[in-house]
Amino acid sequence: MQTIFQTTEFTHMQIVTLTTDWGYSDYYIGVVKGRLYSTIEDVNVVDITHNIRKYDLLAAAFVVKNACLEYPEGTIHIIDVDSYETVKKEGEDRDRTFIAVKYRGQYYICVDNGLPSIVFEDDEVEIVQITSFNESNYFTFAALDLFVKIAKNIAVSKQIDFLGIRRDKFINKITKPYPIIERDRIVTEVTYIDGYGNAFLNITDEMFKNALNGRSFEIVIDKRATVNKLSQSYADATKTDTVMLTISATGALQLAIKKGSVQKLLGLRVGSSVVIDIV
Repeated sequence: MQTIFQTTEFTHMQIVTLTTDWGYSDYYIGVVKGRLYSTIEDVNVVDITHNIRKYDLLAAAFVVKNACLEYPEGTIHIIDVDSYETVKKEGEDRDRTFIAVKYRGQYYICVDNGLPSIVFEDDEVEIVQITSFNESNYFTFAALDLFVKIAKNIAVSKQIDFLGIRRDKFINKITKPYPIIERDRIVTEVTYIDGYGNAFLNITDEMFKNALNGRSFEIVIDKRATVNKLSQSYADATKTDTVMLTISATGALQLAIKKGSVQKLLGLRVGSSVVIDIV
């Protein structure tokens, strides 16, 4: 008997994502979603997260880079973290401007505040400084006052050129922390801590293995934890308080504890140094 498989086609629903530091106690999420649903036809609004630490651009960039790129072409991403625009003074250009970025067929609406420089690094992007919809210099709630309007117009036109002035680079850049790799040690830094207390390091699995070149390693953190192997999963831990070095889904190394918080156990925070001795 012949089996017939049915294929499922993607719909043409417009996806708009939200990445913010608003939290969940205020009206901000509700009003922005309401306006998106009221102004964009057949839209699906997706919450990436609203729990970015206030004004934390590095954390926001980490989330956007590791989540938003997985969405299909045509997706519009609204990023509202530390989103204010510097008011233009006579004879001066703004040093922080509202921008729209097109990258790999997706659209990003945000502020040139350093975050885009980390997300896109040196990759080829299209950048437009938004001027066409700046009816005033008063944007105390940029996502509602401006970004929703921009999202609606991108959803209809599928382009960003009409939004304002083309730019060839980001004005503001944040220096991304890189590991210091020496012959007998690697100095890494905690760049992100997730809700489980796992600490992500600023070194990838590939960089780590190249630095080791077949040698062993050891991590000693304040004599409270010693790690000398790379675990494949949390199941490798024999005890719930055993600190592990694993490879996260992002490709970066992370320190973790099975059913626990390595952040709390070791007192780690974003910016903490973790030294990996090569032995």
